[in-house]
Amino acid sequence: MRKSLDDLGRHIEGLAEHYPFDLHWQIRPVGTHDAVGRKADQTVASFSTRKVSVMLACLALVEEGRLSLDQTLTIRPEMKEGVQAGIMRNLSSGIELTLRDSLIQVMSTSDNICTQLVFEAIGSVESDPLQWVNDYCAWVGLYSTMHREIFPRSAEFTWSHSLDSVTVTTAADQCLLLERLGRGCRSEEGAEVLRLSSEQCRFALGAMTTIFTPALGISTRDIQFAEKNGRGLRGLSQVGLALRDGREPLAAVAIYAESIPTTLPNRVPGRVAAFDLFARVGIAVEEWSYVQ
Repeated sequence: MRKSLDDLGRHIEGLAEHYPFDLHWQIRPVGTHDAVGRKADQTVASFSTRKVSVMLACLALVEEGRLSLDQTLTIRPEMKEGVQAGIMRNLSSGIELTLRDSLIQVMSTSDNICTQLVFEAIGSVESDPLQWVNDYCAWVGLYSTMHREIFPRSAEFTWSHSLDSVTVTTAADQCLLLERLGRGCRSEEGAEVLRLSSEQCRFALGAMTTIFTPALGISTRDIQFAEKNGRGLRGLSQVGLALRDGREPLAAVAIYAESIPTTLPNRVPGRVAAFDLFARVGIAVEEWSYVQ
């Protein structure tokens, strides 16, 4: 497996050479201690990939019996201010959603109103919901991840904004989290590391398969990805679990494209090129899966 994983790493490095932006990435097969990547320990802006750890921190409270997936949360008018992601901003205020539906919307459309609802639910049982999420990240080993805001005011940033103003993470942290989620789906012992049950881990995995904007799995045929996207002014990212038969976790993948030019020399928009690379990485992981 190690040789094939190294081959996969060299292949991705070869792909990256053709794109004029900085790349931070890691791949970790589930159930092993192996990993391959580049600049995986360097801090990057997390943006919406942060929401995977927010979801799991919330589910830990569900597992403790302090929250319920069936409890209802209400969208208030002030929650819509400055929101750019998701569909709830276009719907009427006063709508009630269950915590379950809110978590699924956070994963599928990256809805920032639903993200606020999830933090509100956490805040109903914890005095500082942001600190709870940061504590959770530390408990499960994400030592380079720091949540700094409940709702990032991305519209107020410039392309050259500082990392000090946003939630940060590393590709290695995100791969560790997802690899442990994969283990948690396989066994109760694995789930305990995340302070969850296997049932909660499988719920999280299922929520991540509902994403409206897949990138890693958009061109694969024989494997699927449970994934989450991140979008910043100068960066795009995609994290996910490669799945065999739609349910068996194979490998955790985290890829962060940073300092993406608005336009490439060939006039292709930089973001289009980044999504093209993400799709190629997904195909490379699929090809690697054939020899496992």
